[in-house]
Amino acid sequence: MNLSSRSPALFRPAAAWFVVLCSVALSQAQPAPGSRAGAAISLAIDGAATSQTDFTARGVSAGGFAVTQYGAKLKVPLPPLNGTWFPAIGLDYQHYDLDRDAGTPLPGTLKSLGASFSVVGVPVKDWVFIASAGPEISNAGSGFTQRGLGFGLFALATRKFTSDFSAGFGVVYDSLSRGTGRILPVATLDWTPAPGWRAFLGFPRTGASWQINDALKAEFVAEADFGSFYVTDAPVPRSALRPALDRTRLEYQALRVGPAVTWKASPTLQTRVAVGAVPVLNVDYHSRGYKLKSDDTAAFVSAEIEWKF
Repeated sequence: MNLSSRSPALFRPAAAWFVVLCSVALSQAQPAPGSRAGAAISLAIDGAATSQTDFTARGVSAGGFAVTQYGAKLKVPLPPLNGTWFPAIGLDYQHYDLDRDAGTPLPGTLKSLGASFSVVGVPVKDWVFIASAGPEISNAGSGFTQRGLGFGLFALATRKFTSDFSAGFGVVYDSLSRGTGRILPVATLDWTPAPGWRAFLGFPRTGASWQINDALKAEFVAEADFGSFYVTDAPVPRSALRPALDRTRLEYQALRVGPAVTWKASPTLQTRVAVGAVPVLNVDYHSRGYKLKSDDTAAFVSAEIEWKF
């Protein structure tokens, strides 16, 4: 199961993010009954860079930063149950380096390590049930500590209404979050209006794609990049305009919009490259009522390579 490919951790503003933060693209998670679809072990390595942008907090300048990030995701399928339930276990590591201006009230690094148990089930005709749960440890500006330990849960039910249209609903829970991302309803739509074309409302990507040929796919998507992290030490001292920022949580929130190309070099190897704009980039210390908002639109580039073996 692919969640962003991240573990479940969501954020606000809820009205705008609800459209973007929805569930798994259905065509990627519907194994045929009795089959072992997706049974290969998979390893994905990804990286991205976001350009420098300035921030404000409580109406005043709060510095700025650029982001370099990378991660790795491992998924190992388990034997199917009764030919209708397809379990898997996974590991996910993500790392963010924040290249900060002097005085920016943010840690220099964000990182998370999570494990998950997931299952895709097709016990009833035209229905697919997806669930994933597991612990994740996420810290900011320090090594991993027990205070960064949280638990994530994702559950989704989808129904295929016609040969070219599916929809579903579910819920995401993140124990580490202190914002509206702690628990959120999600929804999904998947429509194939013509051969090779697809429109999807998915998590963490929403958009449209064109399958040019068997090896090449083009997309235009809005995709979420996010996470909740525990902050042990304050990155800057407390001031009259800024509360103490130690022993609390921050939520990193980004929306990336732009084209992407996926190339399937072989049945076991594919790469994806995306470029575009970041119109929303926020960091929210929700429990302290202190939120940094980007002043302008940044640029990004990302790449991912996935092996199956």
